[in-house]
Amino acid sequence: MNDSRADDFLKLEKLFLRCLLVSFAILIVWALGLFVADEFIVSVHAKFLGVADADLPRFGYDAKLIHYQFLGYFKLGAALLFFIPWLVLRLSRNPD
Repeated sequence: MNDSRADDFLKLEKLFLRCLLVSFAILIVWALGLFVADEFIVSVHAKFLGVADADLPRFGYDAKLIHYQFLGYFKLGAALLFFIPWLVLRLSRNPD
């Protein structure tokens, strides 16, 4: 493989790694926000959606469940879109 093509693959590998790191930084900030300020987040969403005070406990449970599900989907998406291509490019590189 010529040097130009190898350089292109190296640049692509670095791009996938940066995207993976940014994705996991977003994931960490999101998770910390849920752990630290979960009641605040639920109350803001409830105000936006017009949830009555009587329905707030059930809405809080559902909102937290949805957030945790989307955290999992986001992590899975980051792994499929960025980690696996980075790993393939990293392992297919010739040893230097």
